[in-house]
Amino acid sequence: MTKSYDFFKLVLDSLPNQIVVIDSLGEIVFSNKVWDDVAKENGSELLEWRGINYLSVCENAALTGDEISAEVSVGIQAVMNGKQPSFYYEYPCHGINEKRWFMMRVVAMHYQANDYFLITHHNITERKLSEEAARDLSRIDALTSIANRRYFNTFFKAEWRRCLRSKLRFTLAMVDIDHFKLLNDTYGHQKGDEVLIQFAAVLNDFCRRPGDLCARYGGEEFALIWTDIDHEEAVTLAEELLTQVESLEIANEHSPTKPILTTSIGLVSVYPQGMNELEILAEADELLYEAKQQGRNRLVANKLT
Repeated sequence: MTKSYDFFKLVLDSLPNQIVVIDSLGEIVFSNKVWDDVAKENGSELLEWRGINYLSVCENAALTGDEISAEVSVGIQAVMNGKQPSFYYEYPCHGINEKRWFMMRVVAMHYQANDYFLITHHNITERKLSEEAARDLSRIDALTSIANRRYFNTFFKAEWRRCLRSKLRFTLAMVDIDHFKLLNDTYGHQKGDEVLIQFAAVLNDFCRRPGDLCARYGGEEFALIWTDIDHEEAVTLAEELLTQVESLEIANEHSPTKPILTTSIGLVSVYPQGMNELEILAEADELLYEAKQQGRNRLVANKLT
């Protein structure tokens, strides 16, 4: 029997999926090697998963506002209570430097007069990235090739909720090209379009992680989202952005600020608890207005919490 157990455990440990089995109380009775390895990668210090109540872990996370855990908890209990034969759920689990998605499936098992429930997590990142590539066609600003306002709104709400669940800092910067109308009037709209493209390319260099986004908000106004970075780091990035825009040395000879292209930035960073996304958007707009009132070509930043 021991040899048989060892053989089948080796088989399950060789699979690429995360596998765990829970009993009728929700306690883990088996986890395979991939489950243990992924848990360690995500910061878990547990060396032994057997005896841990998986259902309680989900329920406790749901109480902190984790919507994914709340939906998973309901789905698992529906299978455990016999209300449905299985449960299927797709969810994001992004790392700092990569996007990842998983598909979770829960099915019931019966063995030696006891009920058990098999839970598997399968990496579906490749499929999701393909789907994202198709959706990107409707998300991209046709002129600048960065995100458009429509996708900004969607991404903004999703990242806000993720930071709320995970208690991460959220940073929003509203960025406006100084005296862009003068540039258009002086050099023509074709030149203005070329400048917008160059400006967007500079912004895009400041968004390298899955939780970052730069978008064309409207006209010559742009938006940057950074998540899970300190306020001081965000300020440093924004100041570097000001410098890089000036270093383009794009002529704007009639600008009262400088005879070259400059920009103004309003930046706010906050932990989302106790606020909503509309409030931080209004705050960033107000800070951008202050930057313009103070003479433009500058950053005005605020750390709310």
